[in-house]
Amino acid sequence: MNKHEFCLTREKHLDHMVKVVPFIVCAYAIQCYFIMKFGPEGFAVNGLFFLGACLIQMIAGFATYDLTHVVTFQDEKLTVSIKWLNYERTYHYEEIIKIEVSDVGQPFATMYFTTVSGKKFGFYFVDDADKIKAWIEQKQLPEMQSAA
Repeated sequence: MNKHEFCLTREKHLDHMVKVVPFIVCAYAIQCYFIMKFGPEGFAVNGLFFLGACLIQMIAGFATYDLTHVVTFQDEKLTVSIKWLNYERTYHYEEIIKIEVSDVGQPFATMYFTTVSGKKFGFYFVDDADKIKAWIEQKQLPEMQSAA
């Protein structure tokens, strides 16, 4: 039986979103004001509805990804699941040949993985990505030493 070690979290990204979204909405409101004052009426109404819909879709997309994209790290493998798509995939650590972190030392970053088969995939807005990379590399050490 495999014991779940931990799950990938995105709480720091959600905290960041809570801080940033009010400024984005404020910028949108200012933009609405100036477009309504100085822009042609037909363009202003249609354009602002479109921009508002895009803003709502962007925020909802980030939140949906953060809350439904689950990555579970176990002793010998990691499992990726996306709840609302009914998707699940398992990767054993020996399948992963390269791990990259986009912004080392940042509260959240993107992790890129490359497998033996050449497949590349990423996990976005990961809390403590450099610590997770080190943990996976530590799990890979016994396999690498036994292969040598």
